Amino acid sequence: MTTIDKVAKLAGVSPATVSKVLNNRPYVSAETRALIERVIAETGFVPSQRARGLSKRRSYIFGLLIPYTPDQLFADPHLLECIRGIEDEANTHDYNMLLSTARAPAEAASACVRLMRSDVIDGAIILETLDLQPFTEVLSQHEAPMVVIGYAHTDDLHSVHADDYGGALTAMRHLLGLGHRRIGVVGSVLRPFALEERLRGVREALTERGLHLDGGLIAMGDFSLESGEIAGQMLLKQPEPPTAIFALNDRMALGVMRAARELGLSIPGDLSVIGFDDIQPAALSTPPLTTVRQPGFALGEVAARALFAQLDGAPLPQPSIISTEFIARGTTGLPRA
Repeated sequence: MTTIDKVAKLAGVSPATVSKVLNNRPYVSAETRALIERVIAETGFVPSQRARGLSKRRSYIFGLLIPYTPDQLFADPHLLECIRGIEDEANTHDYNMLLSTARAPAEAASACVRLMRSDVIDGAIILETLDLQPFTEVLSQHEAPMVVIGYAHTDDLHSVHADDYGGALTAMRHLLGLGHRRIGVVGSVLRPFALEERLRGVREALTERGLHLDGGLIAMGDFSLESGEIAGQMLLKQPEPPTAIFALNDRMALGVMRAARELGLSIPGDLSVIGFDDIQPAALSTPPLTTVRQPGFALGEVAARALFAQLDGAPLPQPSIISTEFIARGTTGLPRA
C-alpha cells in the first residue's frame, strides 16, 4: 500500500511537503505541486482519514441535525437543496457528514439529543424549529462549534437564515397592490421560526393598508402538497372565500392550486396564489407559480462555510441573512369583480 513516505520519495521531496499539497497549504511551488499531484495520481495514493484525524485531534466528521422524520425530509425539495449546499462545501474541506433525523414527528429534538450525546463529531449544523428552543441552552454549552440554519435566539450560536420577513412582506404587498383584500394564509403545524417571521411580514403588509389578519382566513398544513390541498378546500368552501391565498411554502401552494381546480376555479381569474421557496415544480406548474425565492443551496453553503471557519479557529461570525427574491409568474392577477 502506497504511503505518504513513498509518495515523498518518488517525488524527491519531504513528507511534510506532500502533506502541504494534500491539505492545499501554501508555500509549495507550482512545479513541485504538479509533480506531487502526478505521483499521487500514478500511485493511487489515498491519505488515511483516521491518521489525519488523529494527528489533528479531529474526526473529520460533522453532524447535520434535521428535526424532521426521514419521510418529511426527503419529500422536501428545499431541504434537499440545503443539504446539497452543505455537502458541496464539506467536500472542499474533506469532511464527512453524519445525518441525524427525528424518530417521529412528535420527537423533533430527538435527533439533536442523540448526536449531542456522541463524541464522534467535530461540529454540527442544526436545522432550527420552535420544538428545539428548549434545547438552546444545551446546544450553547456544547464545546463543538455549531451553526443553526434558522434563528438561533442566542449569541452563542451562529445562525444563517433567509429574509423570511422581507420576502413575505413583498409577496403580500404584491397581492394588496393588485386589489386583493380578502387574503387567505396557509401556515403549518410544524413551526420553524421562519414561519413566524413570514407571518410577521404578512401582518405588517396588512397593517400598512389599515387591515388585519382575519383568523378565519388562516388554515394549517404540514408543508406537504396534500395538506395544502386540504387547507385550500377549507378556505375556498367558506361562504365568503378569499380572492387570494398566500401559502407559506410552495408545496402547500401547489396543493391550494389543486383544490381550486377541483372546485372549478380558474387561476388567476378566480383565485390568486403565492408560495414561498421557489422549488423546481413551482416553475413547471400550470400556470407557473408566483413565489418568493429563498436559495436553499446558498443557505447550506454559507452555514457549512461558517462551521468550517470556526473549526479552523475563526471567531464567531455575525448572523448571516440570505436575501429573498419575489418571482412573479402566472398565478396572481386582479381580483374578479
